[in-house]
Amino acid sequence: MIRKIFYVAFASLMLCISVQAQINYYVSLAGNDAWMGTQAKPFASMNRALVEARKTKGSVVVNLMGGTYYLDQPIVFTPDDSRKEREILTITSFKNQKVSISGGVALNLNWKEYKNGIWQAQVKQDVIFDELFVNGQLQRMARYPNYDSAAHYYGGTADDVLAKERVVRWKSPEGGYIHAIHPCEWGDIHYVITGKNDKGDLNLEGGWQNNRKMGMHQKYRFVENIFEELDTVNEWFYDKKSKTLYYYPPKGMDIKTAKFVTPQIAHLFEFKGSETKSVKNISIEGLTLTQTLRTFMENKEPLLRSDWTIYRGGAVFYDGAVNCSLKNCTLNNLGGNAVFFNNYNRHCEVSECLISEIGASAFCFVGDPNAVRSPSFEYWQFVPLAQIDRTPGPKTNNYPKDCSIYDNLMFNLGLVEKQSAGVELSMCQNITVSHNTIYDVP
Repeated sequence: MIRKIFYVAFASLMLCISVQAQINYYVSLAGNDAWMGTQAKPFASMNRALVEARKTKGSVVVNLMGGTYYLDQPIVFTPDDSRKEREILTITSFKNQKVSISGGVALNLNWKEYKNGIWQAQVKQDVIFDELFVNGQLQRMARYPNYDSAAHYYGGTADDVLAKERVVRWKSPEGGYIHAIHPCEWGDIHYVITGKNDKGDLNLEGGWQNNRKMGMHQKYRFVENIFEELDTVNEWFYDKKSKTLYYYPPKGMDIKTAKFVTPQIAHLFEFKGSETKSVKNISIEGLTLTQTLRTFMENKEPLLRSDWTIYRGGAVFYDGAVNCSLKNCTLNNLGGNAVFFNNYNRHCEVSECLISEIGASAFCFVGDPNAVRSPSFEYWQFVPLAQIDRTPGPKTNNYPKDCSIYDNLMFNLGLVEKQSAGVELSMCQNITVSHNTIYDVP
């Protein structure tokens, strides 16, 4: 009996210590970073809560109260944020309240009618215009041909996109984009318009988004961000010189009460460590991550002897992370990759996430080419047999290893970048991808 009483008392003591070891901080849109971070007096920003978490021993939970948190720069975790193995730092929603982390900025606009159903507003804020969301719905840059959800490629393409009789109508096409399918139809090519030459032809920069560079498809292509192509509902154009936003609202919309948001950053959360100084034991749970910049013009780096090029980035970017996780989150309306594991990462996992409306890939695992023995890059290149380094194993540990992607739902991926996938693996080892549903991918 005495022994049983001792066991019960000991178990109760350990439970008490375990409960006391978890420290909660709170963040609210109505908070103040000068407050104490309690539920009654919450902080206003995640960064302020992380400052306190670095000074706190034991497990720490940063509770985000409901609402949309607009970031003007990513939340960055460094080795200073690392935790002990049983003292996890968790960023989560408070009592399952709906919490959105947005890479956009809400616009303060005073609309007035322009002409032909189009409205205009001066933009006093200093912002990037790459995408536009109205009441949470993605709108279309002024484009030709107009968007058609039933079209097989890109929501509509046309072979006369670069016809002289069309280009001559464009007074100032600088900043417009030409998007095209690869001539062999298994990838994509993108160009930015930099001006016109003396003959009226467009000057283009780009075309590096594929490792077999063969120009653009002559039929499957479209142009966007051209003022003269603003001619149907849900289209928009931003004039940088006059700082004027033009928008063609659908019937029934009250444009003066609608909420306009434009993305400003490509990454929302970054884990920035290394093999020797990693970011350890941090979990992001129960959040919605949304509204990041497109990255198709940054997609330049060739991967090893494949069709692929890559942009090393994503809404959640892991670089030098160990035992970190992303759980039960919704990632949608993202301009580039959703989640990117770059170079050294170990024992990280993503589970139970809903990932949709993604500009590029849902997941990418991409290691360092310098860890590869005898690498070659362009599709046509090879290393002569006599020059191949036959030493077993990689040259360094700078690549993702022993990570897991499971129980996730992914669909409507590759909306912008067609050389994309549900899960893309390159220069990595022992990545487990299991029990996921992936559909509607290029």
